[in-house]
Amino acid sequence: MTAATTGEHRPNATVGNNPAKAAARVHIVVTCTNRKNNSVPADLHVRDLSSYLPRQRLTEWIRRLSEANRPSTVVTSLYAGEHWAGARQLAPSVGVEAQLWVCSAGYGLIPTTAHVHPYAATFALGSDDSVGQSSSENRDWWHGLSEWVGPEPGTPRSFHDLARANPDDTIIAVLSDAYLRPCSDDLRRAAVQLRDPQRLTIVGPAQSDPDMNELIVGVTARMRPAVGGSLLSLNVRVAQRLVCLITADPDTHRRSRLRALAHELAATAPLETPRAHRQRMTDDEVRAFIRQFAGAGPTSATRVLRQLRDAGKSCEQARFKQLFNEISLAGRD
Repeated sequence: MTAATTGEHRPNATVGNNPAKAAARVHIVVTCTNRKNNSVPADLHVRDLSSYLPRQRLTEWIRRLSEANRPSTVVTSLYAGEHWAGARQLAPSVGVEAQLWVCSAGYGLIPTTAHVHPYAATFALGSDDSVGQSSSENRDWWHGLSEWVGPEPGTPRSFHDLARANPDDTIIAVLSDAYLRPCSDDLRRAAVQLRDPQRLTIVGPAQSDPDMNELIVGVTARMRPAVGGSLLSLNVRVAQRLVCLITADPDTHRRSRLRALAHELAATAPLETPRAHRQRMTDDEVRAFIRQFAGAGPTSATRVLRQLRDAGKSCEQARFKQLFNEISLAGRD
């Protein structure tokens, strides 16, 4: 396979006739997406586990994913949407050897070389395919997945394992809030496994936990005019701006450096054009707006409604939520 198909970027290891000094690799971990290029079998929707007792759900889920006679596809070909399109560009943007990984609610931590079955599972609370009903249940699910051998045996199954196996490397986790929370303990443990804990950076939303914020390079809506795209892909677009500045220089791998670059990006971003008075929308217009985000990754009615209002449009919250749920249910059929 080529680097483009595996999500791995390997720059030339020599300069002129002299071997280049080996640089630390960069491992980039991104949130998975709900939107898939392949149809998901009914029994690989987490909602199909509703009849199982809580302690049996994960065991049964892993059993189903481990069935060898199911159709499978390489991770790079499974996901779709704006978020994933941006994620695939991250590893080639780095100036040293880089590998892309996925933080999956269905499979756990997986390299993009793995072959997997199409599935429907999310850490976002309130979805029919939510793996847990609370943050603590999501953490337990992530921990349980990390103890499973997974689709590519021998590869790290958690952030802690990834750091322990590669203590001189750099780990950049580009995570949404819904996925950051279940992995928070794992990420803290991973940081201390690296010889330089500053080489673990989370690109994503700020958290209420001060210890967690120490690891985070915060992403805010203020950065969107500088990187373009929608809020759904904002984390990966900001991450791409940061990782493209990573070189063989060890200082460019450190969280403090990436945080300074992110602050500069926010400070120099152009101001968004002030919105005119919001224009009321019909139900069909609202449905069309919502469909732009359907399957693009874990999201919520609140977040998409904010997008709509940022676009200068108007819709009552209760009406919007009803239409959002209608579109979401239709997309799962």
